[in-house]
Amino acid sequence: MIFQNYDFSWQEFVTWFLSLPLFYQILVGVGIVTIIVLILVGVYYLLKGIGYLIYYIFKGIYYILKGIALLIARFFEGLYYLITGKRKTEPESEEQETKAETPPEVQTPPLVISEENVVPPQPQNNMVSYCSECGVKFTDSMIHQLDNQGFAYCTFCGTRLDSTALTAAES
Repeated sequence: MIFQNYDFSWQEFVTWFLSLPLFYQILVGVGIVTIIVLILVGVYYLLKGIGYLIYYIFKGIYYILKGIALLIARFFEGLYYLITGKRKTEPESEEQETKAETPPEVQTPPLVISEENVVPPQPQNNMVSYCSECGVKFTDSMIHQLDNQGFAYCTFCGTRLDSTALTAAES
């Protein structure tokens, strides 16, 4: 319709194109090919993006429906155990999987220490061996620092722990 208003015909374009010098004809040809390639690449990436969008939308819907189905199944399973009064027993296969996941302990040979370098064992105070703030068990270095300096910092939460307060709290 636009071309009809301006009385445009391909014959005029071809006449114009052939009237150009050879160098300009090559430049116009390269320009037209470049524009066509860019349009094709743009269409390709547009379609690829739409494809990925549709894929991830369906994937999200799948995981939502899977989660809802799992929630309903667990609800009815819990309801079953609640009504029957039975206890839910854990399958033994899960325990075997967790045992298989833990790396084997590496045994190191005992160190040979000469009598000159023997350090007398540190007396262990009767104190709480867990952090009062976060409940994490004391590490060996924390216990050693508590024995030597009288205080240590929890490696998990950073709370200052005094040995006097810990022994008093235990009593």
